[in-house]
Amino acid sequence: MNSSADDPIERRAVGNSVSMSWVDGRGHEVTRAVNQVIDVRDFVGTPGYALLIVAANTNLSGGEIDRYLKYIAGVERSRNWIQKRRWLFQPPGTSNPTSPVDVDGKDARARQIMRMFPELSVRDLAAVLKENGVVRSREWVRIHRCE
Repeated sequence: MNSSADDPIERRAVGNSVSMSWVDGRGHEVTRAVNQVIDVRDFVGTPGYALLIVAANTNLSGGEIDRYLKYIAGVERSRNWIQKRRWLFQPPGTSNPTSPVDVDGKDARARQIMRMFPELSVRDLAAVLKENGVVRSREWVRIHRCE
């Protein structure tokens, strides 16, 4: 693939890697190979091993990844840690069914109430919501108050 004026890096696929070539600031041509395939087993015992397992196994649930890491690999990571990182390796638009979206059906009402009191603090907004029968945490209010 030839480079454009805006992108001076030339790329060429070679097996499991991509070869990049460019001219550096001193006029020298530089070529580097970027590996696109790794063997996760090469990283057993490293701090990044758990993250690589998450990346390589998007077909598994968070609980299944947790079970593998804990009982097979001997790596302790919380399910929360796994869930927070799974989205990094999922295609755009993927919906994780474990994320609670409007579980009680009161999100629209909560947003309506919050729009009525734009000057209130997050803590006070959470209290107003609770008084109106919509229980939401301060963190939820902080995230959703500007919607």
